[in-house]
Amino acid sequence: MSQDYRFDLVTAFSTASLNISADNFSSRIPNEFYSGSDLAWVMFSSGLVLLMVPGLGLFYSGISERCSAISMMWLSMMTTALIGIQWFLWGYSITFTGSRRMWGGVGSVAFHSDLTIPWGNKPGTKIPQLSYAFYQGIFACFTAAVVSGAAIRKGRPLHFLVFIFIWSTFVYDPIARSSWNPVGWSNYWKGESSGVFDFAGGTVVHIVSATTSAVYSIFFKWRRTIFRLPRLQQADKDSLNRPYKPHNVVNVVLGTAFLWIGWFGFNGGSALGANLRAVSACISTHLAACAGAVMGSLLEYLAASRRDADAGRFSVVGFCNGAVAGLVAITPAAGYVPYWSAPIFGIAGSFFVALFQDISVAYFDTNEIFVVHGVAGWVGMLLTAGFARADVAALDGYTVIVNHKWEQLGIQISDGLVGMVWSGAMTFLILLFMEAVIIFTRRLRGIPEPDFQLILDQDVILDHEIGDEFTIKTKESNGMALVGLNSHREGHASIPGVGELEAGTFVGGVTRREASRSRSRRFV
Repeated sequence: MSQDYRFDLVTAFSTASLNISADNFSSRIPNEFYSGSDLAWVMFSSGLVLLMVPGLGLFYSGISERCSAISMMWLSMMTTALIGIQWFLWGYSITFTGSRRMWGGVGSVAFHSDLTIPWGNKPGTKIPQLSYAFYQGIFACFTAAVVSGAAIRKGRPLHFLVFIFIWSTFVYDPIARSSWNPVGWSNYWKGESSGVFDFAGGTVVHIVSATTSAVYSIFFKWRRTIFRLPRLQQADKDSLNRPYKPHNVVNVVLGTAFLWIGWFGFNGGSALGANLRAVSACISTHLAACAGAVMGSLLEYLAASRRDADAGRFSVVGFCNGAVAGLVAITPAAGYVPYWSAPIFGIAGSFFVALFQDISVAYFDTNEIFVVHGVAGWVGMLLTAGFARADVAALDGYTVIVNHKWEQLGIQISDGLVGMVWSGAMTFLILLFMEAVIIFTRRLRGIPEPDFQLILDQDVILDHEIGDEFTIKTKESNGMALVGLNSHREGHASIPGVGELEAGTFVGGVTRREASRSRSRRFV
């Protein structure tokens, strides 16, 4: 059965509608039905969102220890490449094809269907499905890259890459379908006329990635207890939990700048056209980031005034955290709220992120992903219910919303909670399944549980490309530690203090990588 598409043809004096069948559409030149400006804005916004991935890598690498900096850069980019392939193969098909609420069909597996046809079949901005698929694919990549920050100091990078590939299929894709597919269940909280207000991913991107990061961190903190594995030595615990400051604040600032710029495509591009709603979303994004940055700086200044040594000093990291918190908070609201309210989102987001910042230590969230993305995401979702206006949403010329006020607040809370429960439960089940496979394989092949330090040092995955004194000493330290460990397992005399060695301690001339090359390949 041929599908009909409706196009709005806008002239200087009137607006007319053109109904055309899919068969007729395929036989004509597709470009004549699309707005060049809308198409250009969506493609340009896709590039801006992609720019946020290296920005995120710079941010993570800057606030991490030096030994993990390159790992954070590489992992965010590698995650983007991996999820880009997943999205092409079946991610888009799961998210945007079919008529079911939670799971899509196979209509666009590997983009094999005709994606030059329009996205959607309602009056409004018309862009081809191919551009929409590309834009949403970059969102999937960025969300997974946010989660990559949780992998620091918790295990081998390969373990995380396998996890994130599975996670994107069973967590991100169904939730993205619920919010951004017209048939998704988030659009039917109060009948067909009204659903959740989540413009650019308050739940889909930030709450989901934050919850996943928290569960990932908690799982690895309690992994040895859950599976009754050998407990860590106290020296290893002290090394893992030792306090540290960001090793490269310049990277943090550069990363924040990239994120700030890219967020205009993140929020502004979600209007799916070069229209006034996109303009309003960009202005709201900028004002929220400005207010969040100022608020973050002031809060750090007040906190420093209580410490005599730091009195009267501002914090660059506080500025950056505040800016990112403001950007996260305005994400679900940018296309719904008047831009004069955007500073409220930035101030509230920055304040609550600073208020809950210390809880990250309790569950081993090293990069504070849950606090920054989760708390600020919740602030944005809740405030959207109070400030959303129909006239702002209608700036694109076709969107119609009904704000149910207090009922809308309940819809926002319900949507966020469903996103948290689904992502948290599925993340735990995926990790549980992966760990069961690893333990079963080790026991089947007689492979012992690797030493904790052997796993931890996999953070330095690109140490052979640095070649400075720090790396050389780290490798030499790890090499002697492994030699002592192997001697102990084989019944020979062990080196005193093996379990207490820390990165940067010069103890020998054999690299751990060379000493364990044959054994480490056997570890799953």
